[in-house]
Amino acid sequence: MNIAITLGTTSLALGGIAFALLAASYLVASSARMRLLAITAFLLGSIGMSLAADSLQWPLVAMLLVLASINTIQYLRHRRVATGNALSVQEQALRAWLFPTLGDADFQQLLKVSQRSFPTAGTFLVTQGEHLDHLYIIIQGTAHVVANGMVVASLHDGNLVGEVSFFRDDVATASVVAQTELSVLAIERGQLRKLMRESEALQRALHESIGRDLGFKLTSFDASSL
Repeated sequence: MNIAITLGTTSLALGGIAFALLAASYLVASSARMRLLAITAFLLGSIGMSLAADSLQWPLVAMLLVLASINTIQYLRHRRVATGNALSVQEQALRAWLFPTLGDADFQQLLKVSQRSFPTAGTFLVTQGEHLDHLYIIIQGTAHVVANGMVVASLHDGNLVGEVSFFRDDVATASVVAQTELSVLAIERGQLRKLMRESEALQRALHESIGRDLGFKLTSFDASSL
């Protein structure tokens, strides 16, 4: 009798923990962590059902069905967030060039904190010797890199502007001036660093993008000096 009571109490306790884990999953933004919580909840619920007395088995079956329903809702919610609004052709091209390994959800979060602007020809995005508060991404157009009064390179669609100075929190070593009308994304330092803390995937993709962009610029600098 005491053993049955103990098993029944244990099964109910496991069921309660399973429900708590599913409730906690509503606070989780990562799909991977949500799935981990769901799997743990199902395992605990299943163990609880196996330990349940005859009178508790059907309630625990109902509990597992509820857990399955909650997990389905959670999956659909995460999928909706991950899919979000369809990316435009320009945005798809930008992601393919700069962030090929970045998922839709992280890329759209980056777009959400970005400000779109259209500087006219002659506008300085970056001024040599000044600090940068924003990282710029050229979506469309051409800009010149000017160091000590000399044009040393040209930047085009998909290039980052001022990334080294931006991340080192140092003054710009060259100016960047629009040669044509530009379409650019400007991302404020604090917003970008917050996103990078929240998403390792975004942090990794951004570092990879900076490496590729610097390689392109070094090639451009070498070619312009010939």
